[in-house]
Amino acid sequence: MQKDKISIIVTCFNKGEYIQECLESIFKQTYRNIELIIYDDGSTDKSKKVILKTIENSPFQHTYFFSGSNKGANHVRNEGLSLLTGDYLINIDGDNYIDEDYIEILYDESIKMRADIVFSRIWDFNGKSYIKYLPDNYKFNISDMFLKNNIIDISALIKTQILGDAKFDLKLNNELFDDLDFWLNLIINNKASVFFTKKTRLNYRVLNNSISHDTKVIKRYYRTFVNFCYITNKYVVEKNNARYYKFNEFIMIIKGLIKEVIGIGKK
Repeated sequence: MQKDKISIIVTCFNKGEYIQECLESIFKQTYRNIELIIYDDGSTDKSKKVILKTIENSPFQHTYFFSGSNKGANHVRNEGLSLLTGDYLINIDGDNYIDEDYIEILYDESIKMRADIVFSRIWDFNGKSYIKYLPDNYKFNISDMFLKNNIIDISALIKTQILGDAKFDLKLNNELFDDLDFWLNLIINNKASVFFTKKTRLNYRVLNNSISHDTKVIKRYYRTFVNFCYITNKYVVEKNNARYYKFNEFIMIIKGLIKEVIGIGKK
């Protein structure tokens, strides 16, 4: 019996150094009924050239490539939502990659657990450590989306039937927490069921942006808090506790940065 079709949307902006590895990891999937949709979001590096060369070897009949001016991740993902024809959806950023059984495991878990969303741990393969580590027996709790800074990566598996008219919020385009808003919309408004699996992991590339030495870091964390408040206003009835936690985290980060700048604690 033919398995469900899974649509994979790959977004790329100036990931020419990594996009081949990303795409080839999809080509190697043990799960084969895949629709592959690739967007080059106005890259100014070699991304487009690499993508076109790489997809010459795509094993999937339904492989589509789109390229245009830079619009931002949420614009591109929304375009993908309007085009996909699969029963399930996975978004993958062009600088990450997946193990060969990643999709099959997520799919099997979705069927077994009757879950609308299935997600895994996130593995920093350069740093050799998990990001927001979750124990094997973890049971999803929506409060963790706030207290642990969004535990579901954009590369989770989604049953497209649960999407409804959900879109990525363009007010959060290229902003922190752009996917947090999307997940909360599905879980709170569309009543999506969520399951965590320990059986696989997403290989996540942490790019060295030298955040701790960036002169704009305070503005960055301020934007984080502003976005957090914007999202909680949309979805959370009792906002104060969540905001208080986030605000204190923000203050502690700023204090740490100030100490670093003025040299407190250095030997």
